[in-house]
Parts: sequence; C-alpha cells; structure tokens
Amino acid sequence: MPKGLSPFVLPDSTLTTGLQLIVEPLIQAGIQRVGVVVSPDTVSIYESFLAGGADRFAPLFERKPELYAHYQRLQQLASRITLILQEKPYGLGHAIWCAREFAQNEPVLVALGDHLYVGGTKTLLTALELYKQVQAPVYTVYTVPLNKVSSYGILQGQPTPTANLYQLTCLMEKPTPETARAHLQTPGLEPDQFFAHWGVYLFPYCFWEVQEQIAQTYDPQAGEWQLVHAQQCLLDLTPAYLLHCETHSLDFGVPEEYRNAFIKVAQGALDA
Repeated sequence: MPKGLSPFVLPDSTLTTGLQLIVEPLIQAGIQRVGVVVSPDTVSIYESFLAGGADRFAPLFERKPELYAHYQRLQQLASRITLILQEKPYGLGHAIWCAREFAQNEPVLVALGDHLYVGGTKTLLTALELYKQVQAPVYTVYTVPLNKVSSYGILQGQPTPTANLYQLTCLMEKPTPETARAHLQTPGLEPDQFFAHWGVYLFPYCFWEVQEQIAQTYDPQAGEWQLVHAQQCLLDLTPAYLLHCETHSLDFGVPEEYRNAFIKVAQGALDA
C-alpha cells in the first residue's frame, strides 16, 4: 500500500485517503493541475484507485446513491491528477526533477506527499497571494523545539515589517541541536524554538534552472538528492521568504505519526 493511499476516517465517519486530503485543498485554493510522483511498483495501485471501480460497483451505486456521490468526487479529483514516475528513490529533490516535463518550466507549488495540512486551504491561499507579490521562493514554516531539529529541515529567517513573514537567511537539513543553536536561531522566536518546513514550497521559473545544474552533477552514490540543495542554490539568485503558519502539518509517513494523524483527522483537526 503506497503511503499516499493510507486510509483516514473523517468526522462524519466517511473514508478517505491521504492523497485526497492533500489534493483537495490544493484544488480549493485554485491549483488546476496536480502531478503526483509515484514509484514503479505503485503506479497500477494508484491507477486502480483513481479509476474508482465503476464497472465493478455499478450495481452498488444504483442502490446507494451516497456511494455514487463519493465516486463522482473521486473522478473529479482524478481528472486533475497526472501520475509521474520516479524510477529510483533518489530523494525529494530528484522526485521533483522527475516532474519537470509536467511542470513545463513554469512556477510550481510543491506539497509533500505524506503531510496533511491543518487549515490547509487558508494557508495555501495566503502563500499563493504572497508569491504573487514577491515573485520569489516562498516556504511555509512552523516552529519546532530544539530536541526536534535533527528530524527536519531547519530555516533561519530575518523578520520583515509584515506579520508572520520572514526573509530566509540560512537553512540546513536535519542539523544537530548544537548547530541549530549556533547558526539557525531566528530573531523574535521563543528560546530554543526553530523554523521547520510546514510542507508547502512555491518556486519561481529559476528553480528549474537550478535543478538542471544539480542534475548534471548528481551522483546517486553520494547520497540522496535533497530539495534543500536547490533551496541553497536559489539563495544565490533571488531572495526567499518564510511564511510562519500558526497551524502545523501532520506527518503520516511513519507508523507512530500515522496513528496520531489518523486520530486528529477523525476529530476534525484539519478544519482548524
């Protein structure tokens, strides 16, 4: 079972999946096309799910109109989705590189495939509006304590006159607590609190130029192609901004966090 199809129960007791909970807020925020990067062994599973089983369940749809309504919503979602193949698991930066033809070198919004976004549509709209104003990378962030920094990409920002908006000055992937304290403290945050990626990134055209440069020298033997590589290179080309989200994201990529996310979704936390 791919992580994106992990099941969730909504407060009204209907079933959904991580994929739907991620993509639906994107569409509500005005995103027209969504590319979903998948591995070769999961392509057929995604295709079968998005097809919705119309032939198999047709008799059931006739008896239960509410199920047919779910099927129709899934088909509307599927019409916006393009599955994109990542042949080898070389990392998040590489996964996005696999979507370059889909993106057609246009500005792109990247959403992590195993994160659910509390208050997602509202935050997405805010981030999109900010991007229109600055025409530069925009990264959504939230705060994590010192003992969590080694699990996240950590970013340092400089406050701007706009509330909850910071200009990015430095970022590192999973730093040690000592490194975070020495180099990644953001003015104005509580002591031993740090900005971590909330899970939504907005990139301008030049992002694809940077990715092209990384692709020319990337060696899989040297480790994963992380997205932070492109983010660091972009800092030499353009300012970047951090949007501090008052909510947090729910990571369901590992069993313990999936359990936590499952409970919160059932309690209606995503509507906060």
